[in-house]
Amino acid sequence: MNAPADEPRLKPMIAYAAGSLPAGILLLAVATWLMRLYCPTEDEEGRVLLVSPLAFGVVSSGVMFVAAVTDVLVGYWSDRTRSRWGRRQPFIRVGTPVLAASFLLLWFPPVQRLSPANLAWLLVMLGLLHVSFTVVVNPYLALMPEVWRTDAGRVRVSVWMAVFNTVAQVVAFAAFGVLISSFAGGGEVLGVRIPDGFKVAAAGTFVVTLLGFLPTILWVRETPHSTDKEVPFGLWAAARHTLQNPAFLPYIGAGAMLYAAQFLITAALPYLVVTQVVEDETQGDMVASLLLLGLVVVTAFLFPLADRLARRFRKKDLFMASLASFTVVLPLVTLSGQVPGVPAVVQVVASCLLIAPGLAIGLVIPRAILADVMDHDAERTGFRREAMYNGMEGLLQKVAGGLAPLIQGSLFAAFGYSRAEPGGIVACGAAGGALALLGMLAFRFYPLRK
Repeated sequence: MNAPADEPRLKPMIAYAAGSLPAGILLLAVATWLMRLYCPTEDEEGRVLLVSPLAFGVVSSGVMFVAAVTDVLVGYWSDRTRSRWGRRQPFIRVGTPVLAASFLLLWFPPVQRLSPANLAWLLVMLGLLHVSFTVVVNPYLALMPEVWRTDAGRVRVSVWMAVFNTVAQVVAFAAFGVLISSFAGGGEVLGVRIPDGFKVAAAGTFVVTLLGFLPTILWVRETPHSTDKEVPFGLWAAARHTLQNPAFLPYIGAGAMLYAAQFLITAALPYLVVTQVVEDETQGDMVASLLLLGLVVVTAFLFPLADRLARRFRKKDLFMASLASFTVVLPLVTLSGQVPGVPAVVQVVASCLLIAPGLAIGLVIPRAILADVMDHDAERTGFRREAMYNGMEGLLQKVAGGLAPLIQGSLFAAFGYSRAEPGGIVACGAAGGALALLGMLAFRFYPLRK
């Protein structure tokens, strides 16, 4: 397919992809570090349990299940919106300040002890974060297949998005970990007293969120209104038509399982490092962040390879290979420290290196696959319904993703998550591999030959 003469090129691509920076940081930082704030291990001096692990998992899962419905509502609303800014921009402009503020407040629980007040705070702020994230990111993602109509353009935009997502991972993994360790006892930032490093990192992310979506607001323009944007379906009919697309359910089944597996393993890794890899627990978060940073760097170097592979092989085959790699490797990660004769640090580093190729493909390919799914829907129905697809993806992805904290909290409660009893941490790796395997089974039914 040749690029249309008016298809945006490099500058709008970079401006649009910049939104992947805050979009990538927010939920990843929450998945990796929020439980560490509310549920420190019993081995850590100076840290207080604010919420029990099981309660944290139940609240986090419940919030994601409820927020999942928001994805469908926002997708439906965005597809049917008409304004002088288009169908997507009004949501991005209004929702971004709320998104930034809710993320910041989430890291400031009101009571520094185990208390129902902290549980209520977690419930309200995490819920507001997930809802506002949907309001902004669903329409943001819906812009890509609407503005870029060719395979080459979509893959290239996906690569730029993956680049910014890599920077987001550096911030969410490395910067958060470094700041948590550096300001473990509190400190001053610009003359303001900050109790701990979690809050320093959250304040920085607040600024990044506001600035990250600004280029999309300023420089990315939606295509003119046309008859294929006059979507006639009601809410239930729109959802039904989405599920009737034979390419969508295999895609989202695989993507949702991979999403849950990734969240589960990134949330378990800091606990693994604190209990099995380091001798000094106060250095655990720092070491975990460095491991995650190394994974991000290696993955980033593989993005050009993922781009080249997408030109030689079918996207569906590459995504299946990514799922297979996670199925095999994720259980090995949390076995670090349990294999006699193999130093824990050696095993966890080797596991991260093995994850990198599949992760590079998993960050580049899915958005391009979903664009193909949306095109197939337009051929079937005659209408462009990108936001509804992102909404249904968000619904099913969040339902599956909501399993991750519930699984983690339940495994920690049942088998332990301390140096003396690490069984819950080890079990998280096996659970992550099982989720990726379920994703492989779902994606076997994907019908498009691209």
